[in-house]
Amino acid sequence: MIQLSTTTKLMCAGIALSLGWMVLEACECDESTKEQSYPEFWVACVNNKPALMSYNNNDATIVTTDSAGNFNPSEYDCTHAGSPQYKGSQSSSPFKVSSPAGPGGFFRPRVTGTFDTYLPEPVRDLPFTPGIPPATTVACQSNFPDVFRTNHPEDSVTRISTCPFSIKATIPVFTRPLQVVVTPDGSTAIVTSFGPLDGSGGAVTLINVSTNKVTSTIMMPLGVTPNGLAISPDGTTAYIGNFTNPGQSILVMDIASQMITATIQNVVQYPSGLTLTPDGSELWVASPLGGEVDVIDTLSQTEIYRLTTIQDATDIAFNSTGTMAYITSAATTPGQVIAVNTATFQVMNTYTVGNTPSDISMSYGDRFLVVNNDSDVIISVIDLVQNAVKSVTVGSNASGIAFLQ
Repeated sequence: MIQLSTTTKLMCAGIALSLGWMVLEACECDESTKEQSYPEFWVACVNNKPALMSYNNNDATIVTTDSAGNFNPSEYDCTHAGSPQYKGSQSSSPFKVSSPAGPGGFFRPRVTGTFDTYLPEPVRDLPFTPGIPPATTVACQSNFPDVFRTNHPEDSVTRISTCPFSIKATIPVFTRPLQVVVTPDGSTAIVTSFGPLDGSGGAVTLINVSTNKVTSTIMMPLGVTPNGLAISPDGTTAYIGNFTNPGQSILVMDIASQMITATIQNVVQYPSGLTLTPDGSELWVASPLGGEVDVIDTLSQTEIYRLTTIQDATDIAFNSTGTMAYITSAATTPGQVIAVNTATFQVMNTYTVGNTPSDISMSYGDRFLVVNNDSDVIISVIDLVQNAVKSVTVGSNASGIAFLQ
């Protein structure tokens, strides 16, 4: 008979437990939950603080914000100036949530260990521990992020609480608002308004997020009709797309002084999808009616490249390192998402999605792209690891993307 030491027995028990969980996770007998599909822990920035996250069934759960096991909050940076950009008139505010599961998709190292305080007592003495998701659930909290939404026909912006769901405020702005983006520090919501139907000119409105009051309405020059909008990562500069034809351009506005400091001419017609690379060095400009995508160097404020092979583009998303751009195109039926290497500007892949794809955003640590299809009642989800596209049916045409923890 072979005598096993206590340590060896514990190791064998740990292996058996780990294999058991692996088998259970791999079972496709029932419809899988997010907890089954993504059993690991990750770190998110919630209310500007690192939080250890996990799934409980389909609910994202805050496990802890204190040091535990392999999780040390001091090792994570939650000051990244990553304001989420939502082309469909939605933006999260005023809490920065930049993580593998949050807006912007800025990568945070994933934690693969587990924590004694959440382990059942029989396995706490094991020399290594299987990945057992915690069974705790965090209730609705007052610090969950809000959503700002433009109401184009009503000349207003609505601030919506997500937990509980309710309308916090309806804020009147200039005629026919189109897009809203919140500054990285969460202090100000900036809104573009196309203006009257006669094309006489629009405006840019600044809203104080803490009071829900308009602090300034900046009238644009005659004939300038603002549409697309992007804010630099440091929160100092706003890039505003002038939709008017002729005369399409990008206006550069200093947010502090509220002055137009430059005008970038000869850009793609009808610029409406403006997205900055994560480091803010390049502004990519898309148009649902144009025949190209323009790349602008923000330092020199000049065009450095024009992608003439991509037509009818509406929106652009980047991976967290800025090495890949994903561009929605409605030039074909059904539409496409085109992956472009940002160093060489070469097309690396093409994904077929729904009709007239519009908004696109990255989530889950550069793995998933979520796409709204304006002419369909479906949302497309692109799995970049599996190189596969899945569709989710919704009740009506989707507009705007907001990721919440």
